[in-house]
Amino acid sequence: MGRAMTDRRKRRGILWLMLLFLTVVVVLSEKAAYDRIRKDGSYIDHLSFTISNSASEQKIRCFTDETEGTNYLFLPSYADLDEVTLSFAGADRVVFSGEEKEVTLKNGAHIGGLTCGVSYRLSFCDRRGRELDGEKLVIMRSANLPAVFLETESGSMEMLDADKNYAERGKIVLFDADGKVVCVDGLNRISGRGNSTWAHPKKSYGIRLKNRADLFGMGSADNWILLSNVEDPAYIRNKITYDMAIAAGMEGSPESQYVDLYINHTYHGMYQLCEKVEIDEERVSIANLEKENKRLNKDIQKCGHFEEEKRKGTVLSREPGDLTGGYLLERDVPDKYREEISGFVTDSLGDLYTIKEPAYASEAEVNYISGLVNAMEKALVSSDGINPDTGMSYMDYIDMQSFAQKYVLEELTKNNGAGATSSFFYKPQNKVSTKLFAGPVWDYDKAFASINGINESTGDLCYLTLRDSNPTRLFWQLNQHPEFREAVSACYGEFFSDYMQKVADEKIDEYASQIRMSVSMDQVRWKEGDGKLFDFDYEIERVRAFVLARKQFLDKIWTGQEKLCTVTFVSETGDEHYVSVIAGETLERLPGNEPGKVSGDRMFDGWYTQEGEMLDTETPVCEDITVYSKSHGV
Repeated sequence: MGRAMTDRRKRRGILWLMLLFLTVVVVLSEKAAYDRIRKDGSYIDHLSFTISNSASEQKIRCFTDETEGTNYLFLPSYADLDEVTLSFAGADRVVFSGEEKEVTLKNGAHIGGLTCGVSYRLSFCDRRGRELDGEKLVIMRSANLPAVFLETESGSMEMLDADKNYAERGKIVLFDADGKVVCVDGLNRISGRGNSTWAHPKKSYGIRLKNRADLFGMGSADNWILLSNVEDPAYIRNKITYDMAIAAGMEGSPESQYVDLYINHTYHGMYQLCEKVEIDEERVSIANLEKENKRLNKDIQKCGHFEEEKRKGTVLSREPGDLTGGYLLERDVPDKYREEISGFVTDSLGDLYTIKEPAYASEAEVNYISGLVNAMEKALVSSDGINPDTGMSYMDYIDMQSFAQKYVLEELTKNNGAGATSSFFYKPQNKVSTKLFAGPVWDYDKAFASINGINESTGDLCYLTLRDSNPTRLFWQLNQHPEFREAVSACYGEFFSDYMQKVADEKIDEYASQIRMSVSMDQVRWKEGDGKLFDFDYEIERVRAFVLARKQFLDKIWTGQEKLCTVTFVSETGDEHYVSVIAGETLERLPGNEPGKVSGDRMFDGWYTQEGEMLDTETPVCEDITVYSKSHGV
């Protein structure tokens, strides 16, 4: 009996030693995890959430707002909190303390007991309940929108956001608003895009799928654009215009879909997933000279380059049999034109056109398309609209309907960049049409009174010459011909006038309701980067007020045929801007600086006629006049 008791005591001693050993191991393990986490960052950096449904699992990490010290979990529309689990490291449990209740969760637990919109204090605790770290967390969830999950090959956006020309591979998963998988694919390319918008922390991106896919019913393609809409505080200007162009039947108008974008498991903001402006059977459906050039010329990127004063392109050894199409052109500004491979400068108006497709245009191709545009311009600048060399009318060179629609859309939106850049034209093969077409539409975040100044005015026409420098005179010259003015009035009265009312009465509210929850998330996500929060409802009403006032004016001049008088503004650099108002009325705003404004080493004095009379916003315009910019050194 004594021996048996001794054996039991030995076994108990061994068990206690083992228990002590395991306790020490756990403590040391917790301490090692604690030390590792402290070295790497904080506990919140190791906290992640996994959304699980029948289709897929997606991991999401918190976004930390450094300015207010709050972490945000941004969930997509389809996320059910009962199906979201959390995982963390270096702690035994996490305690969520809200105003009304406290919820304690272990690793792998569902977060269904938590509530969106509540500010929680997170306590990461060890096995004995001691707090190891504390954080703030708010859960926000989108509504109505699909979700796009991108992963870059490097797992980072650092290089992509630093250099617009840098590209990476990756992968993509798309869900609709209900969580159904729309697309799973690799990405052959993700890269930055944009001009003025590239200066903002929230950037736009272009992506290329490995396989063509029909995303949200927009047609099968591999190239897609993720627009940030960063310069539009209402988020709806591009969407309004693209949908208007589609409804008007304008060829190649981009379809689009608002989405919540996640990159490398972190919410990146609300974006507008758009079709790319390109030649494709599902987009601008014309012959593809780009493909033909590449088929006939292997390693086309290694071919030689030619550049003259007004033309540039690629030296190709073999030419396609039909050089008459298709071409996709973009009227551009000097800085962007210099970066492009192929393009030309026109003789009569001095407009710069980049040849977007074929990007590697041969000398014969550049000669053909520049010759067509030059012949059109030469007819256009003639008082009778006839090219003296060919005897052909400007109407023989252009598709009147597409040019009239393009002009109406740009004018009614008061698009600041219209006619200068992001202004596209295309030419099919001659067997389809011998004419040049205007479109597709693109880039309207600076429209609908988005920019201060004359862009806000609703009671004038500006003929796409709003841009401060290098404005086009193409649409001003078109407006000198009665046939074009009649086409403008007709297409406005047949469609655009009624659609503008529909935008004000229905579409604006439809868009605002759809994106409201995501706008809240986007503004929190990017308020640190862009410095301020916008009053979404106020910005939405600004757009509506502009549309209604703009319609009232355009109804008068394009339907009511009220007389217009034009002021030609000539800047000190020689650029001309044209602004027309109803005869006898004043201009709401003038282009350029306010008198007394210092720019560089000069102060702007105002706009004056050759006779020295000053024009301001109190001067009635009763006849066509020309005024000149005056300034003095300071």
